Amino acid sequence: MLVIWGAACAHTPGAGGGSSAPDGKLKDVRRWWILIGSSPALDAIDWRNHARDTQMAVLSGDPRIPLADLPRDTIRLGYLSVGEADPRRDYWNEVRGAPFLVEPDPSWPDNVRVDLRDPQWQAVLLDQEIPRLLALGFDGLMLDTIDTAPYLEAKDGVRFAGMRAALRDLLRAIHQRYPKAPLIANGTEALVDAAPFVDGFVVEGVFATYDFGRRLYRETTADERSWKLAQIDQALAVANRPVFTIEYADVGDAALSDWAASQSEHRGFRPFVTVKDLNMLP
Repeated sequence: MLVIWGAACAHTPGAGGGSSAPDGKLKDVRRWWILIGSSPALDAIDWRNHARDTQMAVLSGDPRIPLADLPRDTIRLGYLSVGEADPRRDYWNEVRGAPFLVEPDPSWPDNVRVDLRDPQWQAVLLDQEIPRLLALGFDGLMLDTIDTAPYLEAKDGVRFAGMRAALRDLLRAIHQRYPKAPLIANGTEALVDAAPFVDGFVVEGVFATYDFGRRLYRETTADERSWKLAQIDQALAVANRPVFTIEYADVGDAALSDWAASQSEHRGFRPFVTVKDLNMLP
C-alpha cells in the first residue's frame, strides 16, 4: 500500500489526457518512477531535464511537478487510492463519519480502509477523484490499495461478503467509463481480480522491502518472495500484462538496491528502487 501527499496542480490537458501515449505503450516501458511523497527538494528540480528519459511517471498532483514539463511521450499516471480514504483529500469532509469507513491502516494510521461495496464511495471515485486527476492532465491512473477487498473479506466473511466481487465491478466500471485511460493496479492478492480491467501490474517489495515492525530496509524472505511471485503468476495467468515492481532500499545502500533491481529484471519485471516515503527520484 502506498501513501500520498500532494495538492492539485494546474494544467490544461489535451483530448483524453496530457499526452498522446496509448495504453499499448506500457509494454515498452523500462524507465519509470513513482513520486507521491512530499520533499522540500522538489522545489529545486529542473523537471524538463530530469525527466527527459522517463517513459512513465506516477504522481500525486503536487503543483511543484508540472505535468507540462514532462516529455510529451512520457505516460503520466495519477495516483488513486481505491480501498482507503485519505483525510488529506478534498472529499474528506464529505465522507467523514460515513458508515463505509471501516478501520485505520496500521502501517499508515491516517488512512482508513473502506467498504468498496458502498455506492457513495464508488461515486466519490468515479464522479469526483478520477475526473479531477484526468482534468489535471494525467493520461491514466495507478490504482492502489486494491488488497483491502480480499483483506476485509478474509477478516470477516459474513460482514464483508462480496468485497472482491465489488472490486471487480468497480474496476470494470472505471475501465468502461474511461476507456482511453491506461490503468495499472498495485497489489498482491487482488491482482487476479484486477487483471481483466487493467493494463499493468505493480507489486511492492518483491525482493527488497521496508519492515515497519523492525523499522529497517531488508531483503524479503524466501517465503515472502515466493508468495508475492505466486500472486503475480496468478494475475498473469488471467491477463499477460507488464509487471512493475517497487523495491525499497535506504539511501546509500547500493548493495540492496542493485541486488533487488537485478533480481526483478531477471524475472522480466520493470523495477524502480526508492525509499518508503516514495519521495526520491532515480
